[in-house]
Amino acid sequence: MKKVNTVKGSIDVEELGLTLIHEHIFNNYPYYKEQENTDFALKQLNLLKKFNVKTIVDLTPYAKFSPYKNLIENCNDFNIISSVGFYLDKFVPKQYKIDNVETLVNKLSKKIECGVGSEKCRPGVIKIAAKNESLSRNELKFFEVASILQQKYNIPIATHSPKGALNHIKTLINFGADPNHIYLSHLENSFNEENFNNSMNNMIKVTQTGASILLSNFGFNENGKRCINSADIAKYLKDYGYLNKILISADSYWLWKNNQIKIREQRKNQKVEKNILYTFNHIIPALRKLNFSEEDIHEILYVNPYNIFN
Repeated sequence: MKKVNTVKGSIDVEELGLTLIHEHIFNNYPYYKEQENTDFALKQLNLLKKFNVKTIVDLTPYAKFSPYKNLIENCNDFNIISSVGFYLDKFVPKQYKIDNVETLVNKLSKKIECGVGSEKCRPGVIKIAAKNESLSRNELKFFEVASILQQKYNIPIATHSPKGALNHIKTLINFGADPNHIYLSHLENSFNEENFNNSMNNMIKVTQTGASILLSNFGFNENGKRCINSADIAKYLKDYGYLNKILISADSYWLWKNNQIKIREQRKNQKVEKNILYTFNHIIPALRKLNFSEEDIHEILYVNPYNIFN
């Protein structure tokens, strides 16, 4: 049976259960706020129990696990899958920008095989990101590294692809990656009323490769354009036979400002928190409004993540 790496060791893929496949738990915090940050993180995670969440995928590729030792030790009700790889250019370590493909493959292979930090947390997902449709020289290098690692270890790739997802998946496939174990995130962010049909056609082409689509941005107003657009994308995919390629998650995170925790806000001028319950409080109600059945939602939250990892 296929095994999946979590921060507390490997599990059988059958143990994944309901999976939130794009979240951020291992956020930075002031060193003197460790206990407060751990308590807050555990409180956030405990909110998910009533929704029967079993697995959370953290897509923070440069996470340091030593500061989260207490969280990892005390989080016994969830499988937490960490990631390794590359985010946007300004977040990429300087040395990674200098290293060649072979060197990066060796460095990240060590993390996957031996684990990260003193806790030896072995990543279960490869994260990559691109800002635009056209990839920079470094982004191409990182895409190649991710493709090699996927082939070597048979673990999924998750992309940050608000623009140019079709080119991103084609690039990964050209490097030898298996699209059936790739999910592309944030495509809905580039949709609007004017480009909806063309963008939808490109999204269908992405799913036709075998890749999956992660939707996380439904806004906060059920009658707002963002919610309507994102829900329409999901319905379009379902109606054209691609329900099995839909994934949903909140992409939630928190940060510290002025010694206080601030949960992610959807927009700077909004005072509504996009917390870890966003999937259940905003995304699922929007799907139900468009006649997604409980069986449909079960497939999206249980079956589709399982297929990404299996």
